[in-house]
Parts: sequence; structure tokens; C-alpha cells
Amino acid sequence: MTNTISKEIEERLRIMMQLEDLSIVVDLRTNNGFKGRKFDAFWDKMEAYFNENTPAVDDDRRQQEIRLQFWPTNLTAIRAMHYTGRFNIKYQIQARQLRKNYPNAHYCACLFRYLREFSILYRDYVCFIAADDKHKIQIGKGVATSTGVRNKKSLVGVNSTLAASDHDFTKLSFTPLVIFFIDVLITIEDSFYHGNVFVSYKDIVFQPSNAIRHSTEFFNTIQLHYTFIPPILCLYTDSGPDHRTTFGSVQISLICLFLRGNFDLLIALRTALYHSWANPAERIMSIINLELQGVAIMRESMSVDLKGIFKKADTLDEIRAAANKNTNLKNGLYDCILNIQQMLHSRTERLVLHENPFQHYEPANDQDIDNFFKIILEIDKSLNISETTANILSKKKDLQEFLKTHCRICHYSFQVRF
Repeated sequence: MTNTISKEIEERLRIMMQLEDLSIVVDLRTNNGFKGRKFDAFWDKMEAYFNENTPAVDDDRRQQEIRLQFWPTNLTAIRAMHYTGRFNIKYQIQARQLRKNYPNAHYCACLFRYLREFSILYRDYVCFIAADDKHKIQIGKGVATSTGVRNKKSLVGVNSTLAASDHDFTKLSFTPLVIFFIDVLITIEDSFYHGNVFVSYKDIVFQPSNAIRHSTEFFNTIQLHYTFIPPILCLYTDSGPDHRTTFGSVQISLICLFLRGNFDLLIALRTALYHSWANPAERIMSIINLELQGVAIMRESMSVDLKGIFKKADTLDEIRAAANKNTNLKNGLYDCILNIQQMLHSRTERLVLHENPFQHYEPANDQDIDNFFKIILEIDKSLNISETTANILSKKKDLQEFLKTHCRICHYSFQVRF
């Protein structure tokens, strides 16, 4: 009740200040500041500047006299009485909470609700997965490099300095993939943020994110999570190119997952554009940030020969091309980041979601992906794992027949059933 009254009073005060009615408000700020006219020329120049520009000003607290000529950030705070309000600008921290609207957002929200209601109806037979990739974790070369997560205070020795390099200039990095097995409860009003979380850290050079890799790892984690795999699989992901259900590569990978898991029904749904925040797996990212706070990582050193080869390759494609010519480079890169992966795995296992500890899983290797893909050859023997564009797949008669008879393709969903 007290908070409600305080909010009402603050709102009334804000309106009164905006109206500037002299019969109600007396501007005591005229008593603030220097009373002489010594700096009038300076203030006039500054006012002319602000009339042309509203700059993003760095908060330099040494310039107290200038700062007090602005509007206070909080009109109801005690410190507001020290401001003169000479210029109609104020300091403000950028809030990264802007959400861009999209015409199909409501439609996608309805689809997600229908998917949840469907999973509740068949809760004893459903495996419900939400998945998402996190931002890259940079790996330092010769110097510990920050993970890029906003830090908190840490304990250090009296004579120690807690410092790390910036994270802008590195060639190697990890991409965490979160696979969230959601516990389906009884009603739609129940929370869909309970379940078990699996996390892996993939090397962006030799373990790049793509649709077939994601499906392979979905299947591997399903085998880890279940003793008996349920007959229905529901997937919910963002709208990235690895999960866009209109792409042929994504459709092929989902069919492979459907066949490998021997499911009766597979439903893959994605969020609307700019609405990845609606994915339940997004909430897991804030928990993962806890393990990355105050962490700086650095890869181990390679041999002199491999260093020379790696130094000449600037882009990821150049590194992969160099590794194809010299297989020792690929093995050397794996070895120099292995300890970092193990460290991140150990930190991940200390995280919990509603008393359920996080688990890590090993990223799928090339052999796993090749074996996973082979099952779709039972449908069309002419398919190739590296040829999954829409133009190529449209010429595969057996595959197109399977899509017509067993699949339902929509802009935001993809379904497979026998």
C-alpha cells in the first residue's frame, strides 16, 4: 500500500514539474549555482551547442559545476535540489531492453501457446526441447582475455591486480549451445521454466553451428536424458538460419532426427523475427552468465611450425583451408583449447535450475554427423550432406514425395509424422 501511495505522489510531482505552473511550483533552483555573471558567456555558448546537438555525454564527475547545470536524473531524489536545470538535458544509462515489433509476433505467440497446450494434452508421451545459441566466448592468445560478460566484484590479494585483455581481437572462440528439456506440467498456467539443462561449448572453427550439427546433438542429448525415448518430440528455437523451418538444410536435419529417434510425430516451431526473447532457453543464458563473470581465458601455446601457419590465416575460412592442407594444425588447435573446454564444463556443472544441476555434453564430431545423416538415405539415396540447398533438393523426387506425404511445412513450423 505504501509503495502504491509513493508512486502516485511521484507521478503527481512529475506532472506538476512538467506543467511549470508558478501558482503551484516555486522553482528554488534559482537559488542554486554561482550568482555572478562571470561565466555567462560560457553558459550562452554551451546553450547554443545543446540547441543544435543532444550529445551522448560521458559522465566525467570531475566537471561538477557543468554537470549541475543539467536536469537531475531523478526529480524526487534529495540530490536534485543541487541542480539548476539551466539546460534541458540529463544523464541516462542506455537500457538494452528495446524490443522491435514484428507483424507476425502475435501469430507466433499463439503457435507457441498451442504447442504448449498440445504437450500438456499428451504430456506422458512428449519430449519438449527449447534450444538456443549464446554469444561467442573469446579465447585469448598469449594473454588472458575477458569473456565479455559484465563483471562483478571479486576477492583478490592485497597486492594483486585483477585485470584482463579486451575481447575484440581474437581468432578463436567458443559458442555455447543450450538444450533445455522442459518439464511439461498439468495446466497452461504452470511455468514452462522447469527442467534439465544441457550445455556444450563448440569451437567455431571446426565445430560451426549448422542445422545437421544441432539435430545430431539433440539426438545425443535425448539419449542421455531418457531411458525410453517418448514417441513425440516438440522443438522450440529462435529464427536463426540454423533453425529456419523453410530452409532445406533444416528440413533435412529434422527428418534425420525424426528417423533416428523413431518418433511418431515431430513438431519444430520457431519464434518470430526479433522475438528470440520469447524462447524459454533465453532465460538459461542469464544463469550461464554467472559462470562467465570474472573469467578470462587463454589458450595454450602451439608448436613453432603450427604458430607460423596459424598466424598467416586471418579468417575462419583461411584457418579451415590451412587445416585441410596440414592436419596437424587441426589437432594442435584442439589440444590448445582442450583445458579451457574442461574448465568451462566444470563451471557449468556448478550451476542449477530449480535444484536441477546443469549437465554438459560433448559437441558432435564429424563422424557422428556423418553417421547421423546416413539414415535419410533410406528415403533418397542420392542425397548429399553438403548439398542441401532448396534448388538441389527440389530435384530429388523421392525426397519430395516424402515431404508431400509425411510432412507439413509452414513459415514458422515443420511437422513430420508417419
